[in-house]
Parts: sequence; structure tokens; C-alpha cells
Amino acid sequence: MNNKVLIFFFSLILSQGLTAQEDLFDLLEETTESTTYTTATFKGTKVINGQSNEIPAKGVMQFLILHRFGAFSDDFLYNFFGLDNADIRLGFDYSITDWLNVGIGRSSFQKTYDGSVKFKLLRQSTGVKNMPISVTGYAAIFINTLKVPDNVIQEDYHKLSYAYELVVARKFSDRFSMAITPSLVHFNLVDASDQPNDIVALGLGGRYKFTKRVSLNIEYFPQLIRNTRLESGQLIDNTNSLSIGFDIETGGHIFQLFFSNSRGVLDPQFIAQTSGEWQNGDIYFGFNISRVFTLKKPSIPEAGF
Repeated sequence: MNNKVLIFFFSLILSQGLTAQEDLFDLLEETTESTTYTTATFKGTKVINGQSNEIPAKGVMQFLILHRFGAFSDDFLYNFFGLDNADIRLGFDYSITDWLNVGIGRSSFQKTYDGSVKFKLLRQSTGVKNMPISVTGYAAIFINTLKVPDNVIQEDYHKLSYAYELVVARKFSDRFSMAITPSLVHFNLVDASDQPNDIVALGLGGRYKFTKRVSLNIEYFPQLIRNTRLESGQLIDNTNSLSIGFDIETGGHIFQLFFSNSRGVLDPQFIAQTSGEWQNGDIYFGFNISRVFTLKKPSIPEAGF
């Protein structure tokens, strides 16, 4: 009788242990669920002229060369295929964290220096955290260092301009991505009292990937508050920036080759000061080259951009 009782209690304890083990396995399966973050919505940190939602990974420095040849309509052959009146910007940026990037640069157009900060607010993801879009903020300050005539009174703060952008992007598939970029540009000084100091635009960008290393990019920045320029004493409406080009990835380099009606490479210039018109041949061929350097390797593998 005692043996039967012992066998009964032993069987009861064993069944309880198996049930607890099954519960533990169920708990482990639940905790192994993870979040998958979307990468490479755009291959580079720029769509063409405008910002993309991407920043380099933590500890990575990026060197950027932005180059614009002269317009086709401006004695293109005489100016050696636009090289004689080209504009260029050299810049560096560095990611302090996976979500925060800072940068500096210098442009030949108006001898402009710039500083910027770019930060991720939301990341497109699936799994435990389901987020349908990525959102990245961008803010930059620019100073024009052109010398002014002695008879012109101009304070240093007059030469400052600013750009604020919010890049809302989504990767719809492995091949197709889009971005919408509400943008605000502010000029401390304008040429005429009738000109606005603040220009609002809504950037639209798209990327279609043909192969693993080549994609087609299109970008358009319509101005919601139209900027003007002063010509022969008259204010003339500026045009919207439209650019079409290709991304070509080669290892650590990304080449962007494109055509645009914008000559300026900086945000206030192409968003608010574009004067070229495609139908008049005011088309500028340009390229962006980026090269990344890992200055601080992560302690554990992290998702790249």
C-alpha cells in the first residue's frame, strides 16, 4: 500500500514538473520575439540634393564631395563642359550614436560654411515594435563669407541662413522607397522688403532599385511659399528644384550622378534660390561622392545603413 502511495505522489510531481517545463518553453518562445528594423530605405544620406532618412552607423565618419558643373545653356562647350563655372562642396559628418549625426562643410558658391545636426526620431520596423515609417530630423546653419563693398553696411548675422527639415520615409519593398520632406528655410537678410524671409517647401523623393548596386532617384521640391529674386530692379519668381539621377554603389563609395535645374548644393540654395528651368536648358550635371570610415568599431554587431 505504501509503495502505491509513493508511486501516486511521484507521478503527480512528475506531471507537474512537465507542465511547468512546457510553461517555461512557452515563456521562452514569447521572449524570443524581436523587432526587425528596416535598413537601406535610401542607400546614401542624400536622395539627390535633399536629405534622406539615413545616417551612418555609430562611430562612422563620412566624407562627402558635392559637385555641380555649369548649365548646358551657359556656353557649355566654351566653359569646358561646364567645368569652368562649377560649384563644389566638401563636407565631413560623424555619427556620435546610432541616432545622432553632426556635420560641417564648405561650399565654393558664395564661399559658404555650414554646420548641421541630423537625428533619427522613428525607425520603420516590424515585430514587437511595428512602425510603418521612418522619421529623421535635420537642422543646419549657413554663413555666406563673400566680401561686401566698403560702402555697404552689413552685420555678420545678416549673412546667416537656416534650414529645418523633417524626412518622413517608407521602404515599400526591396526595390521601391519614398520620402516626404516638409522644409523651412529662413534668411536673416533678403534683397528687397517684398521678399519673404521664410520659405516653406514640401520635398518629394523616390528611389527605384534596378540591381543590387544601381538605383534610379527622383526628387522634387515645390515651394509652398514662393521665393523671388531681384533682377534688373524687378522681383521674379524662383522655380522649384527638380532632379533626376542614379545611385551607384561600389564598396565603401556611393556615387550619385544626376541632372538638376538647381546650381546650389546647399539646402537654402536649391530649396529657395533655384532659378533654372529645364525647358530653357538650365540643366546642371552633377555628382555626389561619399566615402565612409569606421573610426570606432561597435562592441556588438549593429545594423548598418
